[in-house]
Amino acid sequence: MITFCEYMKQSLGGKDGGYYTSRGRIGFEGGDFFTAPETSSAFASLLALQIMEADRALGYPDPFYMIEAGPGNGTLAVALLTVFKSAAPDLYNRIAPFFYELPGVLQERQKERLASFNMRYPPRWILPTVLKGEDADDVQPESGIIFGNEFLDALPVHRVRGGIGGWEECYVDQSGDRPEPVWGPLSSEKVEREVREVFGPNDAEMQGQEVELCLMLKDVLARLDRFLKRGFMLWIDYGDIRDELYSGRRKSGTLLSYKNHKVTDNLLEGTPGESDLTAFVDFTRVARSLSALDYSLEGYTDQMSWLMGLGFPEWIEANANRLSPEEIIQSGILVHPLKMGRIFKVLLMKKGTESCDRTGFRFGGLRPPL
Repeated sequence: MITFCEYMKQSLGGKDGGYYTSRGRIGFEGGDFFTAPETSSAFASLLALQIMEADRALGYPDPFYMIEAGPGNGTLAVALLTVFKSAAPDLYNRIAPFFYELPGVLQERQKERLASFNMRYPPRWILPTVLKGEDADDVQPESGIIFGNEFLDALPVHRVRGGIGGWEECYVDQSGDRPEPVWGPLSSEKVEREVREVFGPNDAEMQGQEVELCLMLKDVLARLDRFLKRGFMLWIDYGDIRDELYSGRRKSGTLLSYKNHKVTDNLLEGTPGESDLTAFVDFTRVARSLSALDYSLEGYTDQMSWLMGLGFPEWIEANANRLSPEEIIQSGILVHPLKMGRIFKVLLMKKGTESCDRTGFRFGGLRPPL
């Protein structure tokens, strides 16, 4: 019997049969789910403006590290480099692209799609190993930006709930014909400390409340930070601040499974690795973890406000002649408040640099995560 966290880790990133190492079906046709870059080219075009703002704030460094976590099919990376090559050739010539990805089918797909770019600094891949005090590969830290779209939601989480006798954790029993959930004591002191840190001693109020805790988040952010001397981290994902995420409105937690563009809360259905498992991101934890690494908050808002601030209406108008009516409608998914617009949040934090223009955060209004 293993913790749900270990089950999720094996299901998504296992060397043999993990979803992201052997399957990774991302996109509309034949996929299990689609992300913003597959939805519309508007996403990459407007994200490119955010990256250019970061480049200006950093004083146009050479090299400029552009580090993407969880690049999926490579769709976003290809789109960004195409934009920069055409519209910002000076930046394109200074970009040193890095990709934080597990070895496997997605990494091979990324390498194949990026092979056509003749760059001064060729693309490199960072292995998502846990920090053990070793040097961060052979890469010298430089200035730039680290970003990820729908990356943090796929990090394995511990599944816990408040019970009559205190907190308990979900395990997975794999001894039978199919995996079954089993609830028992918290699996480690580390999990106990995290529960106390998030919820305090007043656990009686949490009876019946199920939540997800991503303990590895701090290590992942610290691992990525070792490549950045100064610059920005930008995270785009579905999630919320802690008070909202762990409120009574989400009694059953936020874990979901995606397969063939269908979503279910039956997390153990089918063979491990056949579907994507995902949980809402605790942006309070992300912001506090980065604050401990000397980052400060630049902006926090929803995806709709961020894209509108960066010029989504102007992008639609400028590209109306080349876009079909279907493509324009599809682009609207990015900002529709009942689609991606409100549920996705955008967090930008900086380290060792002046603020950027923060154009994407001019229509903010959400409670800050710190």
